[in-house]
Parts: sequence; C-alpha cells; structure tokens
Amino acid sequence: MNVVFTKVNSHKYSSITTRDDGVSLSIPGFGSSKPLPHDLVHFITEEELGVDYGFWGCVAAGAIYKGMAMVAGKVRHDSQKKSEDIIKQNGQKISEAEILAGVILTILCKGIQNDWPKVQHVQHAAWQPTSPSRLPMTHEEVKRICVRLDKLTAQWRALPDGQTLTLIWKTQKPNQRVQPNHQKRMAAVVN
Repeated sequence: MNVVFTKVNSHKYSSITTRDDGVSLSIPGFGSSKPLPHDLVHFITEEELGVDYGFWGCVAAGAIYKGMAMVAGKVRHDSQKKSEDIIKQNGQKISEAEILAGVILTILCKGIQNDWPKVQHVQHAAWQPTSPSRLPMTHEEVKRICVRLDKLTAQWRALPDGQTLTLIWKTQKPNQRVQPNHQKRMAAVVN
C-alpha cells in the first residue's frame, strides 16, 4: 500500500492511500503538521513497532474510517461489512497505536528521546492499558523511531507547498505473521 502525504502548507496536509487492491482513499488530515503530519508519525510508529493492525494496518486490510472518501478503484460488494469487522476485531490495537503515536509525537516535540526517565514518564502517563497487546516501548525503539522521524522532518520542512512524500506500507499476506519486536525480545531472553 502506498500513502502519499501532500504538504498543503506549513500548517496543513492531506493524504491519499492506494491499497494493494487498487482502491485509493483520501484521508482527512487531522491535527497539526508540525513537526510532521500526525498520520505520518502514526505510520512510522506502527511500522517500526510491528503494530500489524493499528490504523494503517487496518486501512491496508480494507478498513474505511469515517471521513475517508474513495477517489479511485472499485470496492468489493461486502466492503462495508469487511471494514466494520476489521475495525471491531482490532479495536484495542487501533487505540494502542493512537496512544503510541501520540507518545512518540510528544517525545519528538519535547526533544527528550535520549532522556529515558522523561520518556518513561511520558509513556507511563499515556500508556496504561489493562490488557495490552504489546509491552511498553523500549528506549531503543523510541530512539530508532525518533531518528527516522527526524530525517523525515527535515524532508518535510524542505518540501515546497503542494509537493508530496510517499511511504510504502508493507502489507502482510494472510498466512504471514510478523513477530512484533517485543515478542522477538522475549524470545531472545527465553532462548
């Protein structure tokens, strides 16, 4: 799946995603685009943490959220039901992805990615699910995400109004299951 982020101006962005099934959807840009568009931070956070069915993973699988509009392609006859099922089945992961992206954005804006006690404080203040689908982020994960976002921030700032930045979401095949980074860490400790 491709996601094209358009810099409308220094305060506003829009995005269009083209899923692997050929359907293109416009996605309204929520929030500020400083230092980066919220949805771009979401994308990188989910990808780096291996969140398979957060916002972007669900969109890739066929979810269509309120506010999205189809701009090209043809949806299946059962697309609304499929979308509702995907969102319902992955509600917790979607919520967690939203929280994690918000935590990363706060850390990035405050420039505290190298100060682990401050990172832990921000994460703990926002991340308290009763039955999480993943462990809290490690300091290495936070630093890795922030390094990647710092590079994208420089690209985004240099981008003239009306120009685009394209990212590719690597869609999993139905029988392909990527082991989240925290499970890899747990396996490494157990072995």
